[in-house]
Amino acid sequence: MRLYRFGQQGKERPGVFLSDGNGVDVSGFCSDYDEAFFATGGVDSLSRWLKENSSHLPQVDTSIRLGPPITRPSKIVCIGHNYRDHATESGRQIPKEPVLFLKSTTAMCGPNDNVVMPRNGLKLDWEAELAVIIGKRASYVPKETALEFVAGYTVFNDYSERSFQLERGGQWVKGKSADTFAPLGPFLATHEDVPNAGQLHLWLRVNGELRQDGNTSDMIFDVPTIVSYVSEFMTLLPGDVIGTGTPAGVGQGRKPPIFLQPGDVVRLGIDGLGESNQKVVAWESRSISSSSS
Repeated sequence: MRLYRFGQQGKERPGVFLSDGNGVDVSGFCSDYDEAFFATGGVDSLSRWLKENSSHLPQVDTSIRLGPPITRPSKIVCIGHNYRDHATESGRQIPKEPVLFLKSTTAMCGPNDNVVMPRNGLKLDWEAELAVIIGKRASYVPKETALEFVAGYTVFNDYSERSFQLERGGQWVKGKSADTFAPLGPFLATHEDVPNAGQLHLWLRVNGELRQDGNTSDMIFDVPTIVSYVSEFMTLLPGDVIGTGTPAGVGQGRKPPIFLQPGDVVRLGIDGLGESNQKVVAWESRSISSSSS
């Protein structure tokens, strides 16, 4: 299944993209894709419900804004330097264990919302990633059973303000957590739609120019390893997000570095998970409305 949310910011409703590509409103089944939905087996229950009800559900107009495919989770956990080529371009050694950091949940936005340069931001950068959505409570999960705790996957752009992240001291979270720095979507694909998360092509373009072109097979730590590892240090709750890292091609890694400016358009996608599109706007605009570009 492909789960998505639609409507104005803060007023999104749950939907499903059917096999014919049409989106339908499933708010008659659940109020939202939140922790309670995943924790109570909502994915399987929704699948059964759709078999009996999909033919007469309200269709969703394609012009309606897409929100992130899940409501705000308890946490967004990210994995740093998880592609060999990205670690190399960053001038770092291949990590022996996953590098963890947190990103504020208030950074979440829809897949096609504008990305807002934060006040005093100077070095806005992009990072195309595969995001894992947790399906049930996970603590000290063995790697061998880790995929049983995954609800599905989605496209994630882990935006970074490099001057905050690398030049202001402290931890990376400062450069990762501005509003609109975590666009997710367009949809959450459940397991039957993603038989092998370790073999997915992902890419990112800025103003039409290819900047990132990678494959999840190049990750240093695969999805089962990541889920198991993170669960050693914190309890993962249903609906939590894990960003699995980005391949080479970020702006910081170029010589000289290249960063985003207002008016730039970022488009990214992952095979089988769709595409997202963000337009960069200045902080003064404070706009996260869908870009028409």
